[in-house]
Amino acid sequence: MNKRGRVLRDPSPSGPGLVIVEGQQFSFSLDGAWRSLTLPKPGLDVEVELSPDGTVSSLVAIPETQLAREQAERTLNAARESASALAASAVAKFGVSTLAATGALVLGWFFLNALTYDAGLMGKLDFTFWRVLEFLNSSNGLGDALSMRDWGGAGVYGLLAWLALAGPYAGALWADKRAALGGVLPLAFLGLVAAMARARLVSDVGGVPAEVMDAAQVEIQRGVSVGAGAYLSLLAAAYLAFNGVKRFLAAGSGVS
Repeated sequence: MNKRGRVLRDPSPSGPGLVIVEGQQFSFSLDGAWRSLTLPKPGLDVEVELSPDGTVSSLVAIPETQLAREQAERTLNAARESASALAASAVAKFGVSTLAATGALVLGWFFLNALTYDAGLMGKLDFTFWRVLEFLNSSNGLGDALSMRDWGGAGVYGLLAWLALAGPYAGALWADKRAALGGVLPLAFLGLVAAMARARLVSDVGGVPAEVMDAAQVEIQRGVSVGAGAYLSLLAAAYLAFNGVKRFLAAGSGVS
């Protein structure tokens, strides 16, 4: 019967070696019992075969690669268990629908294109929602976009975006019934950004004769197309807003 053990003392002329297996200590000799090229030493992990009479029949040193693989598997399993427990706790506290809608919002804001602008000979410029925030935060938004220069971050608009994402969770963290209205924040922020982006475009083409500015605005509007990120964000934000208002009204009427 093979069991995992650890060498406590290596054999020497003064006495046999000592190995511990499941809390019990067994003596062993180098001749006959030891079956590895690696010599035994204290702290070495071994596979121990015990004979029916309880003596050590054989010992084999466990390779370092196997020990490392087993440790990695234990770490991975522990991480999976922790992640599962965290996910279960989040679902119980916030609800699957809120978490799913937030995930869709993150996907729509950070990964999918919200807008695509056809700049003619310069090609098409794709904008995620986060990229639109960087446009609003830039000092020369449209000019930098057309010249492919970096806008340098979303600044305060990025902070507001993260606060809006956290809004739907306020009701679960704050006892006041009005906290449920935090679910409206993503939708309100989307509307605010859309209005500000339109105003910024008008501002960026200003300072020219009215007929030229009107033509430029029409040309920009023709070149802009709405992407999947915008639609997904709008749907997710609308759901979170509806859910937040519903919870607020339910709390006001005493319905849980």
